[in-house]
Order: sequence, then C-alpha cells, then structure tokens
Amino acid sequence: MGFQWDDKYSTGNDIIDQQHKQIFAYLDELEDHIENGASQEWVETFMSAIGLFTRSHFCFEEMCMRKAKCDVASQNKVQHTKLLAAFSAAQQRFKNEGVTDELLSHLQKFLTSWLVNHIMKIDVHLNDCQE
Repeated sequence: MGFQWDDKYSTGNDIIDQQHKQIFAYLDELEDHIENGASQEWVETFMSAIGLFTRSHFCFEEMCMRKAKCDVASQNKVQHTKLLAAFSAAQQRFKNEGVTDELLSHLQKFLTSWLVNHIMKIDVHLNDCQE
C-alpha cells in the first residue's frame, strides 16, 4: 500500500476528504498493478476512471473554495489546470507507447507526489475558510 490517509491531509470538508481518500485508493490500485502486472485494457480503464473522477473532484473543490472565499482559490485552480495538462500528456504518451513499466512507475510517482504536495500546500487552507 502506497500511503495511508492521515489527519494532516484533512481539509475540514468531509466530502473533499472522502474524495481525496478515493484518489489515494486509485493510486494504491495502480501500485498493485505495477507490482503484479497491468494489461493495456486495465490501464485504459484506470486512466479513464481516475481522469473523470479527478476532473469532477477538482470542480467540486474549486466551487467549495470560491464559496468559502478561500484565499488560495485561484492558486488551486491554476494547480488543477497544470495537473490536468500533465495527465493529458501522460494519456497521450500511453496511447503512443502502450503499457510500459517506466510509464506506469512515472505516473504513480508523479500523481502521488502531486497529490500529497497539493493537499498539504493548497487544500488544507480550506480548514481556515470554512463557513
């Protein structure tokens, strides 16, 4: 298992925290498939699922930050846009190259690092913005 939820990741918004936990679960699933082998079909399904979930999560989180007048709301949106661009590039690379251990490892490390850093530097500010 890659990493576990810790209260230090809490945003003060139960829905956002549950969504973050789901993204952690996706990344744990990716790690399991890296260790045990991932088929082309599984990676296609995974990329689609985590992409859709993440876009939906970002929309909800951005709405919550705007509503709470959180001082990092615009920074949050910029970071989300950057992540989605990087994820789209990874999807394109996957389409061009197919499943490779290097691509899956890069994706897992990148997404895990991004998620933890983003939560700790941006999302936890919601704790100070709750209505």
